[in-house]
Amino acid sequence: MNLGELRSKTRKRLGDTNSAFWTDDELNDYINDGCRDVSFRTKSIKKNGYISTVSCDENLVAQVSNEYSLSANFPNLYAVLEVYFFSEGTDWIRLKPVMREDLDNESNGWRGNVGYVSSDSGTGVVTYNYGSHTATPECYYWHREEDIIGFNPPPDDYNAGTSYARIYYAERHTDLTGDSESPLIPEPLHLAVINYAVATGFEDRGWGDKANDNWNKYFARLKDYKIETNREREDDEIQSQNYKR
Repeated sequence: MNLGELRSKTRKRLGDTNSAFWTDDELNDYINDGCRDVSFRTKSIKKNGYISTVSCDENLVAQVSNEYSLSANFPNLYAVLEVYFFSEGTDWIRLKPVMREDLDNESNGWRGNVGYVSSDSGTGVVTYNYGSHTATPECYYWHREEDIIGFNPPPDDYNAGTSYARIYYAERHTDLTGDSESPLIPEPLHLAVINYAVATGFEDRGWGDKANDNWNKYFARLKDYKIETNREREDDEIQSQNYKR
């Protein structure tokens, strides 16, 4: 369905076919809010892209971090799903996702792997990332609110290069502006967007019972979508195992 069709169905379910209570702009806002909420809750808009990595080895130029800005590389990112790394520029390896708390428990002091700034009082030479412990990254951590993704161990000279990290991620929905535009979320979720818009419309008018009925339908549709998606993945895994055997 496109925006015009979504709005028409929303208006019909609201019982406002004569546009007495809601303007087209109001319903468009509800629909776009619904698309964003669906894309956040289901992580159903999937993209991938690259990050260029830099070496954290000792150097005489500047202090280098093993953390990178997510928004600078992927402005509409909602969640990181998978990460692959171009190990020493020869082989793509999958990195393990971890929490920083896991790294604290497994390798206390891991943050010091990037080294520190050291100044030689005799020569005046400043060394950056002094005492760093670098290698091929084995894991990654990310934080949406802090806008970072980090690699551990920090990359060394052999693991620094253009597009060395490939990020698979879920993206937020961008607003629909023309009636002929269709949502980027999968077609089975379009009806959920209508439930979201109808629930919001009833809620804004103070019709709580009708709003709650549509909220319940909204979350039920999201649950059904996730169940079906997991079933499809399980079927793919079974087929893959049979193929390998």
